[in-house]
Amino acid sequence: MNGPEERWFGVGRSLLADPAEAGAQACREALGGRPATLLIVFASPSHSTPEMAAAVHAAAGGDVLMIGCSTSGEFTTDGRGAGVVVNALGGPGFTASVRAVPHRSMDLYEAGVAAAGGLDDVDAEHRVVLLLGDGRSGDQQEMVRGAYSVAGAQVPLVGGCAGDDMTQTGTWHFFSSGRDLKVLSNAVLGATLGSPSPFGIGIAHGWHKTGEPMVVTRSEGGKIYELDGEPALDVYLRRTGGAPELAGDPGAFLNFATVRPLGLARRTGEDIRIIFEADAAERSISGLADNPEGALVWFMEADPERIVDATADAAVAAAEAVPDPLGVLVFDCCVRALALGDDRAEQATERLRDAVKPIPYGGFYSNGEIAREPNAKGMHHLTVVALAVS
Repeated sequence: MNGPEERWFGVGRSLLADPAEAGAQACREALGGRPATLLIVFASPSHSTPEMAAAVHAAAGGDVLMIGCSTSGEFTTDGRGAGVVVNALGGPGFTASVRAVPHRSMDLYEAGVAAAGGLDDVDAEHRVVLLLGDGRSGDQQEMVRGAYSVAGAQVPLVGGCAGDDMTQTGTWHFFSSGRDLKVLSNAVLGATLGSPSPFGIGIAHGWHKTGEPMVVTRSEGGKIYELDGEPALDVYLRRTGGAPELAGDPGAFLNFATVRPLGLARRTGEDIRIIFEADAAERSISGLADNPEGALVWFMEADPERIVDATADAAVAAAEAVPDPLGVLVFDCCVRALALGDDRAEQATERLRDAVKPIPYGGFYSNGEIAREPNAKGMHHLTVVALAVS
């Protein structure tokens, strides 16, 4: 237990059916009677209500910085569930500044610029920008690029995109810059956090390359028109063994393709690119992030044990990167949970708990994971990203 004059990180969780009661309970548990510098809230769609956000804010004293978002499920040391998870940190040396960008108020690049604007307010030896994007609002790599234009190479960007239980119905974000409180749909939030001690980042996914590499010979953003000079959809179906009729059935193609991703070559490995849509007329395939022309890509295959271990691997890597980790935030892809199935997803959370105990952690299943540092270039999918604070 941290003393009153030390920095601290607390996590609270509640599965109460009433969103407001769950929010208040989770917040009180996270705070443990301590004043917070920043609250980070993860809530299932059933609990992502204005009443929940107001209850969390009030339980913290009604004058606190807060960011948060809806999820496709949350997890803590108590396991997985559908409710509210509140992560809180405070104590001497922690400083924070927050920003909110409403949906469609500007393009995603400018939203990233605005979200990272809190860097102007935080003067600390170590800084990180925590981003909560929206996985349904186009190419979130543009948001990361915008934030990077402000943060530069010295300040890492970490976070995830809000979820909606994979219903494609819309996401919610919770925000307060102090006394105000907003609940926004499909927004972009940023929190700059400063500390006299370093932050640790871990990334893992558990997929490996299979087959021969391909060159993206024609693309635009996340849409790939040609691979090795051939129509991308034809290459994709041939190489994955997909039936031709999948191209005309959006739902069936989505279910087939989400667990048959591409790997985009990077200096330190591969960034996973989920393929979620096909256009039968133009023979193209589309992903959730950029696939630049000239890039080298592979089809990726799951390694079952490494997939299960990825959550723990990312969290351990983050915790081991700092001298005395106080807590860990974990952003785990919602499609990974789908690919794992309930039993192995439960096994993954158990391995995470065993690997990092007694360090507290809070996480959620996201619609895209963010890690921008020297060894990672921004948006990730089917990946786990972890941030350790110290």
